[in-house]
Amino acid sequence: MKGRWLIVTLVALVLTGCSTKFVYNWLDWIIEWEVADYVDLSRTQERQFEAMVDEMLLWHRREELPKYRDQLVTLRNQVNHHLTSEDALGHIRSLEQHWLRIFDHLMPRLVPLMQTLTDEKVEQLLSTLEKENQKDIDRYLKKEFDERLSRSNKRTAKSLKRWVGKLTPLQREAVSKFNYERHQSMDLWVAYRQAWQERFGEALRHRGDGALLRSELRLLLVTPDKIRPAGYKEQLSMNQHNFADALESINASLTGKQRKKLNRELGSLIDDLADLSKN
Repeated sequence: MKGRWLIVTLVALVLTGCSTKFVYNWLDWIIEWEVADYVDLSRTQERQFEAMVDEMLLWHRREELPKYRDQLVTLRNQVNHHLTSEDALGHIRSLEQHWLRIFDHLMPRLVPLMQTLTDEKVEQLLSTLEKENQKDIDRYLKKEFDERLSRSNKRTAKSLKRWVGKLTPLQREAVSKFNYERHQSMDLWVAYRQAWQERFGEALRHRGDGALLRSELRLLLVTPDKIRPAGYKEQLSMNQHNFADALESINASLTGKQRKKLNRELGSLIDDLADLSKN
């Protein structure tokens, strides 16, 4: 199963120009389409999966979207006064908790579904995940550092432009500084993903033991920090702090025009989340 399908879609709502309401209302279809790229489900499994997604989205709309809205209201107040690095770090960590709560909620339905997979489908899923890992290795580790950095700078600048408009040279410098430091940890990231996938594969191959499967999936999907190597956790923490510093710097340097656009975009998203949570 595509372990990151929902969070990728939700982040896309924030980082692209797509209509939040439009995309969210199609999430059930989008999720099913994404998962189909990873494993072929039988008709019975498809119905089981659809029921799981429908229930999760209903819960997410009612319980989680109000949390997102409240966080954005707080963020808007902070960016209009003084967003500190500590404030930004708090938001980064809250985003991770939003993600982990989704899997925590899914667990009671996810475990029985995974137990219905045949050996053939398990191997299909693991093979597809391995191909995805290899794509990332080719995309990052096999590229020259300067090329990776340049691509990341362009991608980050494009995302920020969506929110504040064209970046100033000082803001681009903050982006470049963050990405330069972040790319130092790419080898640790790939190694962790490979180790995670190996453990995930072992859990699925022993899926007949429901208690073991539940324990392993909870560890891998809900509390992954418990199995991250110390060096990788240290690097992740450093990256988060550096990103928070970059956000503080960029926010402090916003022009009047940029701040006006940011407020407009945040206000629109806040309103959309409020409307979605009521429907």
